[in-house]
Amino acid sequence: MIDFIQLILNLVEEYGYLGAFIGSLLGNITVALPTPYAFMIAALGVNLNPFILGLVSGLGSTIGELVSYLAGRAGRRMINPRQKERLDRVKALIDRYGPWVIVLFAVTPLPDDLLLVPLGLMSYDFRTLAVSVWLGKTMLTLFLAYAGYYGFIYMGNIFQSSGYIGLVVSLVAIALMVFALLRLDWDRYI
Repeated sequence: MIDFIQLILNLVEEYGYLGAFIGSLLGNITVALPTPYAFMIAALGVNLNPFILGLVSGLGSTIGELVSYLAGRAGRRMINPRQKERLDRVKALIDRYGPWVIVLFAVTPLPDDLLLVPLGLMSYDFRTLAVSVWLGKTMLTLFLAYAGYYGFIYMGNIFQSSGYIGLVVSLVAIALMVFALLRLDWDRYI
């Protein structure tokens, strides 16, 4: 897995926005190999234009996530007619709030694949799904890119005015944020 992460970091370092697009795509294309693409985007926000970075990364993330939907859609062929009827009834319930639920999953650390694979099985409307995922992922990546950009400026100001105490406080705050993102059971809190 470390080699996979290093591959993404090398792509970004060498190719800038294109590397961010590919890194975001690869970071979202698989559940088996989770990659810290969110940290990559925040780090790149320091050197690249955060607006362009957010848009490019949002598009890459969206394309990567759509693979889960397409896998679910392909799996529909293996379902018997009775199960298809049940899925179609559930789909009717989802149609009302589906786009907003998809945006919510895309913009938060919730695992998108838990939603996208079943939506593929239900043959949920691809265009609605793609736009909803794009909207959520773009909001997320814009936030991350700007957090990296402004975070760097803020941390620089803290280091200049507070010296080592500011450095220690900032590093502890970053460690707590990273811990919260990676360790908390977000499903339980949401």
